[in-house]
Amino acid sequence: MYDGGMDFIMFVVLGIFAGTLGGLLGIGGSVIMIPALLFFIPDMTIHLAQAIAMTVNPAVAISSAAKHQHNLNVSWKAVWRVIPLSLVCISAAAWFSNSINGAWLEFSFALFLIWVFWDQISCFVNKNSKEQVQGKQTSLFRFGLTGGITGTVSGLLGIGGGLVQVPLLNRVCSLPIKRAIGTSSAIMFVTAIVGATVKDLSLQDVENGGLTAILFAAQIIPGALVGGLLGAKLTNALPSKTIRFVFAILVALASYKLFSASIPVLF
Repeated sequence: MYDGGMDFIMFVVLGIFAGTLGGLLGIGGSVIMIPALLFFIPDMTIHLAQAIAMTVNPAVAISSAAKHQHNLNVSWKAVWRVIPLSLVCISAAAWFSNSINGAWLEFSFALFLIWVFWDQISCFVNKNSKEQVQGKQTSLFRFGLTGGITGTVSGLLGIGGGLVQVPLLNRVCSLPIKRAIGTSSAIMFVTAIVGATVKDLSLQDVENGGLTAILFAAQIIPGALVGGLLGAKLTNALPSKTIRFVFAILVALASYKLFSASIPVLF
């Protein structure tokens, strides 16, 4: 599959870029990795791209979570309350996702990115954005709901889940935005390991994809570790609205690429 068109340096650069955004926004970086892998490697399948991204996600999460914890931006109470249901849902969804047509997954992912784009732009233009939410007591049900939704979306779409988890931690669980980002990174380290393991194992019978995913991920992980640390460091240094605007543009481009690939096949 890999014919040298995207050499090791390119993988490292992809890892740094995805890891930086991941650490910055509390996500795994799949929103960058999956479209990039599909674009640079012509015969890459959506299922294999998801497996590669999910295998890289824990590296982004561990490096960024460590830095966020250093900055006291992790709510461990939220971490332990969100994780249980999230683990159940991400495992079931990751295994089930292989039975879904790849074009439908691409199309669904593109639709999901439209929502992400809208969410980021809304925060950019809204003066009373999510950054202003103050922490308050949150019920176990709300934490469980956050974990269940995030785990399901993560498993089906092959993403770390932070794109869903951060807004939910912020809006549903009432964590301030920077604390939601740090908490998401800590949760994702645990859930991403489980999700990646299930996804890689499920691909063994499909196209021996588990081992292939690990080999690709091994080339991306070094850059992702560096990027995750850098992104977490930048969280407190850059204006949130500027970060969100740039991220929204990247998401829009990724969504366009996925729509252009899936719509001709489906419709």
